[in-house]
Formats: sequence, structure tokens, C-alpha cells
Amino acid sequence: MNKKITGSALAALIIAGSTSFTTFAAMDNGTVVIGNKAFDLAYANDLANSDEIINSITTGGMVYVKDFNGDWIDNVTGEIVKASVIPAVVYKNATGTVNFDGADVSLPDIKETSYPKIFTNITNAITNSSNVVYLTAVDQYGEAFDIVTDSTYKITATVNGMPLSQSETTLDTVNNMAQITLNKKLAENDVVVIMLQKFDKTASSTTAKVVSSISTNYTVAKDAAVAPQSILSVKASAETVSIGDAAVTLTADVRDQYNNPADLTASKIRWIVDAGGSLLDSTSDLNSGNLTVDTTGNKVNFKAIKAGTLTITAYNILNGNKATYTVEVSVTKLTAFKLTSENPDASFNNEEIKYNKITQNEGAVLTPDMLKFNITAKTSGTSAADITATASLRGGSGTDKNDIVISAKTIKPGTYEVTPYVGTTFDASTTVKANAFSVTTSVNGVATVIDPMTISTLKVNTKLAANLVIRNMHNEAIDVSGDNVTAAVYKDGVLSDNIKVEKLDKDGQVATTSPVKALRFDASAAGNYTVRISVKDAVATYDVAVRAEVTTLNSIELGNNIVDNTIISGAANPIYRVVSVKDNKGDEITPDIAAWTISTKNGANVIDSSFASIVYYKHDAKGVIVNSTIANAEGIAVKFDPSSTAVKNLATDTTLVVSASNKAINETSVIKDTLNVTVKAKSAVKSITLADTKISLIPGATVKKEIVVLDQYGKVIMDPAMVTVVNGIKATAAVSYDETSKKMYITYTGVSTGTDTIVVKSVADAAIKATINLTTGDNTNINSIAFDAYNYKVYNAAGEDNDQNVSLTYKVNGGDIDVPASAISVIADSKLVTVTKNGSIINVKAKANDATTGIGDKDAVITISLLTANGKTSSIDLTFCDDVPVATKSTVTIKDTVDENKDLDGTQLIIGRDVNGNVTQETVGQITLLGIDQYGHKDVDVTTDTTWASANEEIATVGVKTGVVTAVKPGNTTVTGFYKGSLYTIEVEVPQVN
Repeated sequence: MNKKITGSALAALIIAGSTSFTTFAAMDNGTVVIGNKAFDLAYANDLANSDEIINSITTGGMVYVKDFNGDWIDNVTGEIVKASVIPAVVYKNATGTVNFDGADVSLPDIKETSYPKIFTNITNAITNSSNVVYLTAVDQYGEAFDIVTDSTYKITATVNGMPLSQSETTLDTVNNMAQITLNKKLAENDVVVIMLQKFDKTASSTTAKVVSSISTNYTVAKDAAVAPQSILSVKASAETVSIGDAAVTLTADVRDQYNNPADLTASKIRWIVDAGGSLLDSTSDLNSGNLTVDTTGNKVNFKAIKAGTLTITAYNILNGNKATYTVEVSVTKLTAFKLTSENPDASFNNEEIKYNKITQNEGAVLTPDMLKFNITAKTSGTSAADITATASLRGGSGTDKNDIVISAKTIKPGTYEVTPYVGTTFDASTTVKANAFSVTTSVNGVATVIDPMTISTLKVNTKLAANLVIRNMHNEAIDVSGDNVTAAVYKDGVLSDNIKVEKLDKDGQVATTSPVKALRFDASAAGNYTVRISVKDAVATYDVAVRAEVTTLNSIELGNNIVDNTIISGAANPIYRVVSVKDNKGDEITPDIAAWTISTKNGANVIDSSFASIVYYKHDAKGVIVNSTIANAEGIAVKFDPSSTAVKNLATDTTLVVSASNKAINETSVIKDTLNVTVKAKSAVKSITLADTKISLIPGATVKKEIVVLDQYGKVIMDPAMVTVVNGIKATAAVSYDETSKKMYITYTGVSTGTDTIVVKSVADAAIKATINLTTGDNTNINSIAFDAYNYKVYNAAGEDNDQNVSLTYKVNGGDIDVPASAISVIADSKLVTVTKNGSIINVKAKANDATTGIGDKDAVITISLLTANGKTSSIDLTFCDDVPVATKSTVTIKDTVDENKDLDGTQLIIGRDVNGNVTQETVGQITLLGIDQYGHKDVDVTTDTTWASANEEIATVGVKTGVVTAVKPGNTTVTGFYKGSLYTIEVEVPQVN
């Protein structure tokens, strides 16, 4: 689509944008170029930058727009142009500025200005003499940060709980570290607490926010003379050394007994060339004629003139502690190195895989220890810490023995981008980088072990399910299809069919080709058995000891009598009473109810059996009891149907006697229980309440208001047939029920001008009524008309016949009167749109496919106007657009059905128990994300456009692109979804159900 902009229209485009980008290969879609400047949409949207944007437009220069298809558009002609015409520009976004060369060429990433994200305290003790604390820092990218203190830092310190004054603490910077000095006399065993805070602006500002901080406690140690102790390392000013390089400076990291940088003014470091002295020139500190140097500082220089191995050691003269530096001096300087793929057959998580090799460059030294790796995680839920890349020599005796092999190992499956480099930091100007390569790992699907299973004693003819967890060699839970899992039953070492084992999927259904998540055991005879579970073509095997016993039914308990308003005659929804059934062991069982009987009596008379029945039950996803099959049953229940013929018209409260038994009720040894059930009299209208009793309208128009009808139990009646309307002459009315809102409404229709009275009354009792006074006036009663608020952007895909309509609604007199569209005139450009009317709705359809008169494939703005008979008007602009519908990330939310236990803080999804704590058969839960797209369409499902990850896949896994959470074992974990830069977090619980 071509978007043409001029003058102020440029601002309109900029304001319409909502996305900013912080990393670039080239300027991103949505960029606006004005002369030699370019702006990210979010930056241009910021009112704080409005003057800058306006000045750029005023200054002039060619204007180009990079549309959302990635094409550059000339603002004057509206035509697509080649990127080569784009000038060099200074690009700005909210976090940085970068210079782009002409032709929109690739440039390095824009990063937000780095700041000290994490402080580390290196000082292990303080004394009265050593009253300093040193801190280092890394930035938000995990790289070393050079601390330079200013007014955005703040120190807070206490001694034995007493705050120190500002003059008693000093903050300095030493060798890129923060140095805090306590200017107060300290005594042994004093308790000192020091806090360093970094703010986003001057610390004294009332609006300053803390971006990082650290607090450290010390107990003041016994005073002692401070002296250099250890030498932690020797670092060089250059990563590589070659013949002809400038002098290299070596720096010894010398620490005192408190791990602080040591003062060497009164002591010395001895530098000794252990090997390679002949490689050095004769002009630097260490040279071919001066292989040992004592210095009072911690630095020394050398310059190499020959290739070979050079080893230099720094010693602390006081105690002999040392650190050694070794470097391979090369003939030529390393300027580039190349990777060659090793082409791994499979990349599995937790397995070290060889991905690339580097063939040694002629003359330039490159050793495995010189290589570092910059890593970017590309899968949501993973981080750079989840992968380890290593470099090592191939070794052996072949011609490739000196190849450097790069391997990688992940602890979370996903995709990672790895860039090998040589240098002090990845972004340093002297750093030598190789091409990035991608590491994508998945879970090894070869089964190695089956988690132990404990099966309680089986009851003969009673099914019992248990979770099945199969793992690979790395202890990761894996999916194995039903056709690859075998369960063989043995009794006394001989195959037996006395126990049937069903393989179930995540939904509790029989698994054939789907992954097995549980096994269901069904014993037909008592005895001790072994069930051998194995995985085809794998070593995973597990023997489960199973004992089956025959028990007998011992008791049936229907519970307490039902005497409240639980069951009301004529009600539509069934009522369930869970039955407690126990065997002779005292255990709850779910027996076969095929031979069970139930009877219901009204006094001595047996009533229609449709009122009460014995059923298997389970809980649905909302925790409501529903009918079930025996395979998925949680137990048995008596189901009462208040709408059955036997009770639906009871005019008085009636007590029925319900008896349930395990066989014919008159047989000997029958086990039964009896329950008194009071069925309350059928609902009758007791009150009618109207939202308004005075209505004004015009002929042909309607007014819709809520009506509330209550029965004798105080419950809302939802049957319009229980009330009747006595219409007037000037107006009529009708009562209806809205299934969506679960409410009743009364709609008044004007017939002719004048006043009238309408009465709503109970069909059964005319004395129960409500009266409405109506005034029907002429069109002069229309005071206003206005379109309803709407995101009037319409999807208009050229060449398609769907999604090119919009239904418009409006309000007359602020919504008090519903005037049909037939009484309203609509004004629109008939060459571009077709307008039809339906009741109170105006439908507008674009003539998108008419090449001559239609909108075609470009955006168009069309004005639609309304006109009433007495001259009241309203207009809106419809924008027809062919941008693909995409849910706006700011509107996306987690579907509320996920929150299954609103009383439990933090847990939104429970798999295996309902909200009442009852065990369910479910092993999975669905997380759904819904949003609103740019056309105003609601409930746009973006679940499959979201990347999902589970923090602990040993507890529950989640489909990367489905949002389906599958329970693995009891515990808690967190599932996250990443959609267009927004992160959604759901706490998941898999409870213990045994």
C-alpha cells in the first residue's frame, strides 16, 4: 500500500505510529526521513520532541517514508523508490542516536545508554586503618562498567546504627571502581552498614528513581598494618601480540589482605621474563638485556620483535605471591578469522555439540583461550546464561589437529545466536569478529528412564489412573506416543489379562498416536501382579507392583435432607447430590451402577422416574458438576431435574422421599439410603420493577429499558411469558429476555403523538403490576444525533470480498430514543461505498474491487453523515486500509478463564484439582491471549502468535506456539508468554492428587 504524505499529513502519519525499535540491521519499517534526519515513530510521537520534528519539516529537504512492507516511498510522488536515493542521515529514537550511511545500509545496533546495573563489593573486611570499600559494576548488558561517580550516586552509612553525616563519607573513582571512604574513627567490632545507590538523575531530586543499589554489612576487624598480599592476575593492554606492534603494557592486579587494590609506594613488584627473552627488543622496560625489573607501581612494558612464546611473571617481593602472563607472539596481526560448519546431525539440549571449526591463519596466532563469545537468546524464556560455548583444539594426529573446534551446550532448548570474537569487549573498535552462527536445540526424544510409580491397591472392577512420566538421558521429561509404549501384565511370571492397562493422553482420552500422560488400570481378578512398562526401541523399562483385591459394597450415603430453596419446581438447571459409596475397607469407591435402582415417592405414590436418576459425574473446566462416563468419572451422584413432568408444576412445597440402592430395593441384602427432598413450589411473580416509569419517544422509534421480575424466593425470573403487557393506543410495549446479559428488557414503540399508559402485570396474579406513563411527540423532540464511539478503521484488502464492511450505530438524544435507520438520511459518496440500513444499524461496504470507481488498493478516507427530519446531523470519517489485522499489544490480556482459583494469590492455573480442592482428571490447561486489532475487532486470539516457555519443565511443559500447559509432576512453576515485546506471566500449580 502506498501512503502519500505532505505537510501536516506527515505529522498525522507519525502520530499514528505506536512501535519503537531499539536494534537495527537497517532503518526499520515506519521510519520517516526528512532531509538529513530520520526519526523512529515513538520518538516523533513524544510531545517533548515536537519542536524538533516541526523544525525538520520547516528546514526542508526530501521526505521519504519507509512503509510497513519495507519499501521506501517518495513523499511528493507517492511512488516506491530505490534505497540508493536515501541520503546519509542521523537517526534518533527514544534511547539513542546513530549515523546511517546513504542507501539505508546496515549499521550496528543502537543500545540504550549503559548504566551500572549490578554492583559487586570486592572488599572483604574493614578496619580503622583500612577504612575503604571498593565496588565494581556491570551494566544492563552484563558487560564491565567503568564507574565514574557524579551527583547521581548517593552513599548512606551507619556505625552501630547511627547514620554518618555527609562529611563522614567520601565517594571517589579509582581505576574504574567506586571507592567509599569512611572519615570516622572506627573501633574493633563496630557494626558498619554501607549502601551505594545509583539514580536516574541527581540523587537529591524529588523525582529521582533508583536504578541499582547495594548494601553491605561489616563488623570492624582488628587493626593491622595494610600490606600487599596476593596478585590475582596480570592483564595486557592488547588481546593479541604480533611483531611490529606498539609496546604492550602489563598490569598486575595486586590486592592487600582486605582484597582492596594495594598501595605499592612502599613495596615492589618484581617482573621476570620466564621464557622468550630473545623475542624482546632493547628499548622497553622488559627487553632482551633486562629480563628482570623491580617496580613500585603495578605496570611494566615490553615490545616483541620475533615470533614465539613469551612468558612473564609478576611477583610480590614481600611474600612471593605471583601471577603469570603467557602470549604467543605472531608474525602478523590477527585481523579476521572464518568459521566452517561442522554440520551436526542433531542438536539436543544438555549435549555438547561441535558446530564450527576455525582453520589456523597463516602467521597470525589464534589460540582457543583467546576466543570469547557474544550470545543472544532468540527464544522467549531463555537467556545467554542458558548456553555455554567453548573453543578447543581438535587434537589427534591428523592434518586438522590444530583446528579450533567451537562447541556449544544448552541447558534450555531454544535458539541462540553465537558470535565468536577476539578482543577486550565485543563492541571495542579493535575487536575481531567472526560471522554469527545459530544454535538451535531440542529435547532428546530417546527414552531412557521411567519415573517410579506407586499404585495403591486396586479394587476389582474399579479403574484407577496414575501419571506416567518418561525421561531421556538428561532427566528431561519427554513425550512418547501411545503406539510406542507397552504395558505387559504378569502374574507369577506368566502373562495375564486380569489387569487391563489403558494409555491416556493429556485429556484423559485413550492415547494411540498422541503422547501418553497417564495409565489407567482395571483389574478383573484379585492377586499380586507386575506391570512392566516399556518404550519401544529404548532402554526405558519400569516394573510396577500392583495388588488387586475384591471388596464388597458396604454403605451408600445420600447426605442430609434437602429442605432449602435448592430445588424449585420448574427450574431449568439440574441439581446434583454427590453420593458417598464405601466398600468394606472403608474406602470411597466408584462402583458399576448398571444394576442400581432409585425410587421417588410423594407420600405413598411413586412419581415419574425422570425427576431423580443415578449418574456418573465429573467437574467441568469451570468446576461445575456435569454428567460423565464411567471412564472419566469422579464418582456417582443423584441428579434431580426440577423441569421433569412429575414436579415442574407443583403449586405448593412438596416433600418427596428418594431412595437409592445397589439392586432392586425389595431384594434381600440390599444396601440403600433414603433422602427427603423438598421441592419448592413453582416460581410465581411477586414484584415487577421498571428502570423508568416515564418514557418519551417519537412515532416509529423505540426505547429499551431493563425490567426486573422477582419470584417469591427473591430470585430473578427470566421467563417473559410470566408477565403480560396491556398496550396503549399511542404506544406499545413488549418484554423480552436477553441471553447474553441474562436480563429481561421492555421495549416501547411510539405509534402516534399523544400520551398513554402501559401496564405490565403478572399472568398469574393481575394485582401484581407496574405502570408506565408515555409521551409520544413529533420529530421536534429529537435534540441531537451522534455516531457511537468507534475505531473507524476498516480492513479493505484489495482483491478480497470479505472484511470490507463496517456496521455503524448512533444515539438519538444521547441514547434515550432508539430511532430506526429508516427514519434517518445517510449521505456518502456512492461511487466509493454502498450504504444499507437494517433497523438501527447502518452498514457501509467499500467498493474495493471496482477498478474504475472503487477504492482500489490505496487507503481512502470517506465521510459518512447522518441527517434527521428536523435537521440534526452527525458525521464521521471512515478510513479504509489494507494493513493486515494485528492485535495491538497494549490491548492483549490473558483470558479470564485461566484464573481458576481466584482465592489463591498468585496461582492462575491449577491442573488436577478444581476450585473446591476436588481431584479432577485433567492433566492440561489452556492459556489464551486475546486482544483488539487496529480495526476494533475484539477477542482477537494471539495465542499462537505468542512464544511460550515454562520456567520448570519438570513440573509442567507448555507448547511453544499453543499455550497448552501439560502437567508433569506435582509442584509450582511459572509459564511466560512473549508477544510483541510484552511479557505475560501465569503461575501454574500441579497439586499432589494421590
